[in-house]
Amino acid sequence: MITIGDPVLSDPISALRQLHQMAKRGNVRVPVFIRGDRDFSFRLVSAVPGISVVTDDSSVFDEATFPRLKWNDAKQLLGQEIGSLALDVREHIDVEKLCAISGCIRGGELLFFLVNNEEEPLSGFRQRFIDFSSHANAAMFCQSGLFWLPKASISDTENVVQRETTLGQDTAIDAIERVLLGHRRRPALLVADRGRGKSSAMGLAAAKIMQTAKKRLIVTSPTVANVDILLQHAASVGGISREGKYGLKSDNGSELVFVAPDALLLNRPECDLLLVDEAAAIPLPMLDACLERYSRVVFSTTEHGYEGTGRSFSIRFRQLLDERTKGWKEVRLKQPIRWSENDLLEQWLFDTFLFDAEPNSAIANEETNLRFIAQHELLNDESLLRQVFALLVSAHYQTSPNDLVQLLDGRNQSLITAFKGETLVGVALAQQEGGFDKDLAKAVVAGKRRVKGHLLAQSLATHTGIIDPLLTPLLRITRIAVLDKVRHCGIGRSLLVAMECLARENNIATIGTSYGVNSELFQFWSSLAYLPVRLGVSRDAASGTYSLQMAKALSTTECWLSNANTLFGLNFTLQLHEQYKAMNPYLIAQLLYRIPCIETPCLLAKKQVSLFAEGILGYDLVTGSLWRWFVHWLSLNNAFFNQDRACTALIERVVKRRSWQDVARDCNYQGRKETESAIRLWVSEQLANEKELE
Repeated sequence: MITIGDPVLSDPISALRQLHQMAKRGNVRVPVFIRGDRDFSFRLVSAVPGISVVTDDSSVFDEATFPRLKWNDAKQLLGQEIGSLALDVREHIDVEKLCAISGCIRGGELLFFLVNNEEEPLSGFRQRFIDFSSHANAAMFCQSGLFWLPKASISDTENVVQRETTLGQDTAIDAIERVLLGHRRRPALLVADRGRGKSSAMGLAAAKIMQTAKKRLIVTSPTVANVDILLQHAASVGGISREGKYGLKSDNGSELVFVAPDALLLNRPECDLLLVDEAAAIPLPMLDACLERYSRVVFSTTEHGYEGTGRSFSIRFRQLLDERTKGWKEVRLKQPIRWSENDLLEQWLFDTFLFDAEPNSAIANEETNLRFIAQHELLNDESLLRQVFALLVSAHYQTSPNDLVQLLDGRNQSLITAFKGETLVGVALAQQEGGFDKDLAKAVVAGKRRVKGHLLAQSLATHTGIIDPLLTPLLRITRIAVLDKVRHCGIGRSLLVAMECLARENNIATIGTSYGVNSELFQFWSSLAYLPVRLGVSRDAASGTYSLQMAKALSTTECWLSNANTLFGLNFTLQLHEQYKAMNPYLIAQLLYRIPCIETPCLLAKKQVSLFAEGILGYDLVTGSLWRWFVHWLSLNNAFFNQDRACTALIERVVKRRSWQDVARDCNYQGRKETESAIRLWVSEQLANEKELE
């Protein structure tokens, strides 16, 4: 066990080499800051053998001296295992790439950060980053001759015999086998931080299964690159060889093939076991479909790290497993395989980028108090920063280190918090946008200009052709999060009311938001009088939801909002059978309620619908009239909350124009005849209700 003391003046190169040797004996990685000019940085980096450099500066770190990558190409390192690495962060810090490629460094190596000799941070995030050079796990070498090595202890593991697999991997392999051999519909969920070997465990388990009996296994993941390690470990077992680029085959005829998630759900190939790697990067509806269509499934996900999920995914996916299956098993892999458990770099990354920040669960039984928090308060209070960031992450489907950068550096940003005692229970984050001059606004609408940081205002203007959102100030709610234990207690509503008051005080006439829409969230925002103004036509790659923009006028003079809402209504009804075929029918009904510009069906159309309901006319003869009547009915009735099966079938067939076969299957009817009969009866009941109200 070695512990190094306080800052000293000595030969930095000798000390650096000593640190490298200690890291190798302890099989740990160490973060090292180098503060100095180019020549000083070059001399120190040169003292470490086999080092690679990521920099855009070719004046000193040329490719002939070091393996060098530009920052734009840094992600080429992903999937590799590399030695020591130097990151040039003198000009800027690409936080996402920094965190991503740090996981490629093997135990016993160093991660250097090259910073300026006289660092004068221009942003809050950079100031905090430089401050973490004093972290107990970090080393610092200054051109002045002053340096310090980590205060944290490094255990000597040089003589420790390494197992081929960790105990956690063994448990995971057993759990995967039980999914195949045990009761149906008992999936397993493998959860781990980076470097714990969950992908290799899945590969070894797959190989073991393939050797035992003739089986067909499918692995799916957002990209085929994600499953390289899984395939490599499976192929390393005797009797298993590569079959094409994305598959394996064993001597007994077993096979393991990669199938992309969209192709998996479209073609529904048969298999004995489905492996889903990096599940958090796959939309939740697609994971739900996997559970529905495959009876033996293993999921794996990274919970912390640069690719780590927001806690929203973790919570929602576990809820989905509870609803869909009984007896599903979670396996956590804790022991790292590429470095020792006391790895200095890993804990430094966790602390610096708040990977493991968790909301405080101890809630006082006190009144809720709202507080405005300035960015400098977050920088000066690490505990407060951790609470705020943890709560924001808990409500978000996915997160990245860049979210921390935005929180600390975002311009024109407002943060309102809700506390019960000392516990943070709610957060609302907003950004001021708009306020352009007319010439700039016209250039943006014409597609000639794009201004950073005005996402909602520019999106509304460019997609509707209405210039006003750019000319007047607009406040965009970027995040709102409430601690799970106190949700549905009015805290989120109180935060938004406070944010609206703040906007009025600053003469901002419109407040808006953009989010991945689902039924619960739409109900929340609608209840606060926010109107839908634009709906994205593509689903988010992570959450599987469509992005909905909503806004609320805080002044009677804001007329552009009504025009945008009208345009939304004009387009939405006709987009449903093309762009929104995958949308939940219940959500469609909610979006159509009180939608503007829905024409009342004429008497002739209503007569045709009546004849259909009486069984006199068939569906194919009244399609247009039935569509007109039904869309108008949905715009007037907020009565779909019982999610009636026949009403759902009507939305799927009439509004989304799906085939009778698909509608019958998804709504649990026996073919077209039963489906049409149920629709006819439901329409008859609604027409009778309309007569009673006349």
